[in-house]
Amino acid sequence: MVYSAYTKERILYYYSNGFKAPSIYKELVKEGIETSREGIHKLLCRFGDTGCVLRRPGSGRPSKMSEEIMVFVEEQMEKDDETTAHQLHELLKGKGYGISLRTVLRCRTKLGWTFRGSAYCQLIRDANKVKRLEFVRQYKDDEFENVIYTDECTVQLESHRRFCCRKKGQPARLKPRPKHPTKVHVWAGISKRGRTGICIFEGIMDKYLYIDILEKTLLPFIQDKYPDGHRFMADNDPKHTSKLAIEFLDENEIYWWRTPAESPDMNPIENLWHELKVRFKSNGSSIQ
Repeated sequence: MVYSAYTKERILYYYSNGFKAPSIYKELVKEGIETSREGIHKLLCRFGDTGCVLRRPGSGRPSKMSEEIMVFVEEQMEKDDETTAHQLHELLKGKGYGISLRTVLRCRTKLGWTFRGSAYCQLIRDANKVKRLEFVRQYKDDEFENVIYTDECTVQLESHRRFCCRKKGQPARLKPRPKHPTKVHVWAGISKRGRTGICIFEGIMDKYLYIDILEKTLLPFIQDKYPDGHRFMADNDPKHTSKLAIEFLDENEIYWWRTPAESPDMNPIENLWHELKVRFKSNGSSIQ
C-alpha cells in the first residue's frame, strides 16, 4: 500500500509524540485513514535508517500511467460507465498516448473501476416521481411500528448454473436442463411484530385466491399481533385493487396503506424475496 503525503505526515506526528506502530494504527483508524500495522512499521524503519519517508527509486522502467491518462480515464468512465477497455484504448490512441491494452486495464482498476454486469431499476414516470417524493416526505419520521408488508413472489427451486472445464478446440459438454423448471408461488407478510403465515399456492393468483389468502392468513395475524390498529401494505396489482378485494378489506376493517404507483422498492419484503432467491441459487443445482 502506497501512503499519501498526508498519511505519512500523520504517522510521523504520532511517532514524534512517543506512539509505537500499533498505537499509531489505532489512532489513524479513528481518523478514518486506511493503513496497516506492517506498513506503518516499515515506514518507521525507513525513517530510522534514512531520516526520510520518500520511496526508494525502483529498478524497473517508469510507469506509462501518467496523471493526464488517469484523469482522462476517470472522466471518460464518469461520462459513460459502459465504456470498455478496448474503447478506452482506442480513445487514448486517438489522443496520442501509446500505451497497451493491459496498461489501460491496470489504470482502470487502479482508479477503482470494475467491469460487471449492469444493475437495472424500474423506469418511473415523471408524475409518479412527484408522488413518490411527497409520500416519502410525509412519512420520513415514521417508525412504521404498525405496518404489515405483504407481497407474493415466484421462486425457482432448481438452479442450473454450472461451471466445467473443457479442452481448447473441443466443444463444451452439454448439460441437461428441463424446459420448465420447478417453481413455487409464495405469499407472505412481515412486520416489526413478526411474520404472517406463509402461503404456497399453485397457478396464477386471481382476486378470489387473493381474498382467500387474506382471510386465512392475514386476518388471524392482525387479530393476534395488531389488535390496536395496523397499516396493511400491498402493491397496486389489479387483483389487489379489484372491487371484490376492496370490499373484503372494508368489511373486515383492514386498513390498506396505499403507496404511489411504480413503487415496489418501498416494500422491504422485496429484499426478503431477493435474499430467498439468492439462497436457492447458491445451495446447489437442486433443492428438495
